[in-house]
Amino acid sequence: MKKLLSGLLMVGALISLAGCSDEEAVDLNTATPTEVIQGFYQAIYEERDLEKAKRFASPRMVDLINHYAAVSSVQRYVLGRYYDKVELEVVSDSLGDYLNHSDELRATVLFEGEYKGEYNKDSRDVVLIENGDSWLVDRILDPRYRP
Repeated sequence: MKKLLSGLLMVGALISLAGCSDEEAVDLNTATPTEVIQGFYQAIYEERDLEKAKRFASPRMVDLINHYAAVSSVQRYVLGRYYDKVELEVVSDSLGDYLNHSDELRATVLFEGEYKGEYNKDSRDVVLIENGDSWLVDRILDPRYRP
C-alpha cells in the first residue's frame, strides 16, 4: 500500500512539473522580430515541432512546411542545414527594411552547432513580414543569392 501511495505521489509530482516551464509561450502580438526568429528556429531544431514553428510563420512559409511535412525535410530543403545541437544569434545590427519595404524586415542569423559530431558554423538571412501587430517568418534567403 505504501509503495502504491508513494508511486501515485511521484506520478502526481511529475505531472505537475511537466506543466511548468522555464520558457513561457511567446505572445506574437508583443514579440520582437528577434523573438519570432528565435522561436521559429527553436521549434524546428530544438523542439522538432513543426506545428509550433507554423505559429511564427507566414502563410507562404506554412505552405512550405506543410509541403515538406517532416522536420528533417524542412531542415534540409527550407533551412538548408541540419543540426543536432545548435546555438543561434540574431545579429541586432542586421535588422532593417527588406528591399525598401517598411512592412518587411531582413535579419542575419548566426548558427553554431553540431550535426553527427561535426561542428558547423553558418549564417542565414531571414525575411519577416508584418502581420497586423506581429512579425512572421516569411522567407529564408539562400546565401548564394543575397540581393
